[in-house]
Amino acid sequence: MSGSPKSMSEKLPQEIQALQDIINRAETSDIAVYRELKKSQALVEQEFYTEAALRLGRSVEASIYSTARDLGVSVSVAGLGTLDQIGDKIKVAQVTIAQGQVTDGIKKLLECISDLVRSVDLLVESNNSQQSIAASRERPLPNRQLYKAFQEQIGRLPENNGTFDRNAIRKRLGMESSQVDELLQIRNKAAHPSLDGNEREVDMEEYINLVGKVSTVIATLFDIKLILQSIDR
Repeated sequence: MSGSPKSMSEKLPQEIQALQDIINRAETSDIAVYRELKKSQALVEQEFYTEAALRLGRSVEASIYSTARDLGVSVSVAGLGTLDQIGDKIKVAQVTIAQGQVTDGIKKLLECISDLVRSVDLLVESNNSQQSIAASRERPLPNRQLYKAFQEQIGRLPENNGTFDRNAIRKRLGMESSQVDELLQIRNKAAHPSLDGNEREVDMEEYINLVGKVSTVIATLFDIKLILQSIDR
């Protein structure tokens, strides 16, 4: 008599099954990360790799923002979102002037100057106060910049009787910051359609590659949480 059929997770490569280890850690370390990973796992069981990849990307972002809060690093800076808007307004002014509406274009540019002054004031105020700004109000800082801030904050932590190696953690962060960029590129592929109309899906091989990076990145961020907990004791 043949045994019971294997589930999808049992048929998948070892990298996929290893995701369970991170899920187990997330259940006690970060509930937001845990939810995203569990949803990704459920989707891959049904072979929905594109949707599963999107959830993996979200789990990494959730872990990054959680680590930032734990380390006291602002995930966004007041004024940066306004700068994006100013750039868009300048483009509109350029088009207006190109269409021969010079007076209206100049008015729009003057408005941009006023907005720029306000944005600079916000940046100066934020830099002086070192206060966190709600991420819902401003766009997050680039991940590479956040990782650099993590490295700096880790370097300021006490060694805590040698229970952890600050330099080793900082080195891991430095190596993995580029991996974060790579895996979020795959996440973006899963989240957005192709501009040229061609099919744009994440296949099983790409998902497996993504899982390996996600497991490594989140494991390091969870290790930072453990370090902070040991220092607080």
